[in-house]
Amino acid sequence: MFRIGIFAAAMLASGGSAQAEIDILPVTFTCENNVPLQVTYFNATDGSSAAAMLVDDTLISLKQAPSASGIRYESTGEDGTYILRSKGWDAMVSYLATGDAASEQDILKDCSSR
Repeated sequence: MFRIGIFAAAMLASGGSAQAEIDILPVTFTCENNVPLQVTYFNATDGSSAAAMLVDDTLISLKQAPSASGIRYESTGEDGTYILRSKGWDAMVSYLATGDAASEQDILKDCSSR
């Protein structure tokens, strides 16, 4: 959780001179096979949003992306994209490798924060 706190501090510091208030919401989901998924959401008063999650002891920063239903966050990276989808109490994480032939792979599914 300390690493997520560092990410939050970096987000706050990068806001420049016009800083918005940020609501920080840590959530722990329990996924298939009792695998924990720690996610921290950062919601600014200007409507922008970001998240950070720990997957396999790796901190992944995500930006909010358009979603037809629920919420969707995506990482940006040269090797591929992590995708966090959440609706209500439920979530899932997938990974899309770069390249034309790549297909999205579920990493964590059936996650619930209840």
